[in-house]
Amino acid sequence: MPVKHVLLCSLDGVRPDAIQATATPNIDRLVAEGACTWQARTVMPSSTLTCHTSMLRGVDTPRHGITTNTFHPLVRPVPSLLEVAHRNGLATGFCYNWEPLRDVADPDSLNLAFLYKHPNYQLNKEGSYMRSEPEQMRFLCSLLDSLDLNLLFLYLGGTDAVGHAYGWMSPEYLESITHADRCLGQVLDKIATRWDPAETCTLVLSDHGGHEKTHGTDMPEDMTIPWILHGANVRRGHQITGPVRIYDTCVTLAHILGLPASDQWEGRVIEEALLP
Repeated sequence: MPVKHVLLCSLDGVRPDAIQATATPNIDRLVAEGACTWQARTVMPSSTLTCHTSMLRGVDTPRHGITTNTFHPLVRPVPSLLEVAHRNGLATGFCYNWEPLRDVADPDSLNLAFLYKHPNYQLNKEGSYMRSEPEQMRFLCSLLDSLDLNLLFLYLGGTDAVGHAYGWMSPEYLESITHADRCLGQVLDKIATRWDPAETCTLVLSDHGGHEKTHGTDMPEDMTIPWILHGANVRRGHQITGPVRIYDTCVTLAHILGLPASDQWEGRVIEEALLP
């Protein structure tokens, strides 16, 4: 049976081994109660806009052609998960704090969209993310009191900003992941009061990893990402052994929501994560 609600949460630049190296009680619960892999793969180049385009459009980089963090219209358009959901009558939301991500969502594909940035963003990007993300979550939670969304995309960029400032796997980076986990927990607590757990799925993943103070290469540290699925019709406490690519996200969530898959999508449904 299709579910009614999906939360898709992207934590920018979060390596799987970093989650395992720091305190993340909310993510840990999703892992224990759901299906996950610590060996999912992103796309090349492993940069934020490239990876999110693949995540939400279900295709590899050569198909969509976005190879930098500057968006350009696709020569051969590919429908996004958000567009397909909206076209089929579902209410969609897009909450983010890195402005270039706005182009990942097609025009007229969202019921809710908001960008939240701290006033001092240009002066201290990583510090601004840390201060503003809890505020962003509180605002989102207040909106969820009055909006009944079927598909909510949530993006937190602070982890990536801290990685660039202090280095991936630095103490500051690991603390930023604990911070992101707390922010995720705010939203999980809210949707638990608004959405029926028997009709809800959550998918938490990252767009890419990182090494030293950068990313974008084909190094395992950059290419390996967590992929954690939790909720209705999901296997419980299961470690996914088969391959998972970031562009499988779009196809899997469309399947979970009972949406028709585009014949242009290249990903596949991760059946191993789902109950038969």
